[in-house]
Amino acid sequence: MALEFVYLPADRVTYGVGALADLPQQLDRLGAQRAFLVTGQTITTKTGLLDRVKALLGPRLVGVYPRAGEHVPRSRVVEATTAAAEAKADCLISLGGGSPVDTTKAVALALAEGITREEGFDPYSTRFPPPGGPKRPFTTTRPLPHIAITTTLSAGEHTPNAGSTDEAKRRKDGIAHPLLAPKVVILDPEVTVDTPAWLWASTGMRALDHAVERFYSPGHQPLTDPLCLEAIRLLSRFLPISTRDAQDLDARLRCQLAAWLSIYGAFNAPVGLSHAIGHQLGGRCGVPHGVTSCITLARVMAYNAAAVPERMAAIAEAMGATDAPAAVDAFVKGLGLPMTLSETGKVKREDLEPLAHETFVELRPAHNPRPIRSAQEILEILQAAW
Repeated sequence: MALEFVYLPADRVTYGVGALADLPQQLDRLGAQRAFLVTGQTITTKTGLLDRVKALLGPRLVGVYPRAGEHVPRSRVVEATTAAAEAKADCLISLGGGSPVDTTKAVALALAEGITREEGFDPYSTRFPPPGGPKRPFTTTRPLPHIAITTTLSAGEHTPNAGSTDEAKRRKDGIAHPLLAPKVVILDPEVTVDTPAWLWASTGMRALDHAVERFYSPGHQPLTDPLCLEAIRLLSRFLPISTRDAQDLDARLRCQLAAWLSIYGAFNAPVGLSHAIGHQLGGRCGVPHGVTSCITLARVMAYNAAAVPERMAAIAEAMGATDAPAAVDAFVKGLGLPMTLSETGKVKREDLEPLAHETFVELRPAHNPRPIRSAQEILEILQAAW
């Protein structure tokens, strides 16, 4: 049986200390004259990073949307899309973590496909099956180019996927198309130094979750396997160091590179149960993605362990341990991050059953190494995580 690997139409990753200064040259290369920037309120109000980016862009910056929110509420995507259209943008820039990145991808889709209302995203949903029938093809026009400047380790800047939350239904859906991948990614450890320690560490756990679930995915690939193992090695060593000392730019950069490695080939080697639970915990309860990985990854690994013993052994070796789920559990504890749902203060017991149902609806049967046959199995994991 022939297999395939799909390469994304991304142009380049610029990385290293001082890489942000390359932004004007990247705009020149893309032929962009009217850049529209999407960011979140933390960067807008608490750091000088936005001012640095504005100075680099000069008159080519034609607008800023500062309200990108956690888990990408569709209402804010529509707001940002309207603002970008009114500004006649010819390039989109995201500044921040996973929420600005995914918001910008969704804006790119909305501008290309003429989506002006929240329900307009439904036909493009990656849910199984999508709401409203078969998924609509992405054929109208090419989306605007997207330059991603990232401040966390969520790694969404390297993928063509984006999540968005239907606020009325308290459910998170996804969109995915190769053309939604950012054309340029800028990884500069200097822009991460003001990222809160808990956010840096928890998004590092999200990167570890990417690497683990892609390594033991039933769809794992020979190109992604060694990259995932190297990501696990780098994060195991450098995430604690870089969390303790934000000024250790070498350790920060190594974590940024690990996040990139963890998610390279995401369109080919899909993630599984830990991510699916995390999506729904975010959409329904507002738990940050990185925190969901802290709570779910070790438990899902334990659930899957008997199905992929050789791969679990390789993960354990990469972490310098003998038991992979136990090593992840100890790693989270060492970072001082939440380890149970109740610790988040956002999840109620009555949420567990609908969370299990929505996770079961989202999860593709072939994406987890141990088949999930019912929502009850997921509910039992959530109850253990409470």
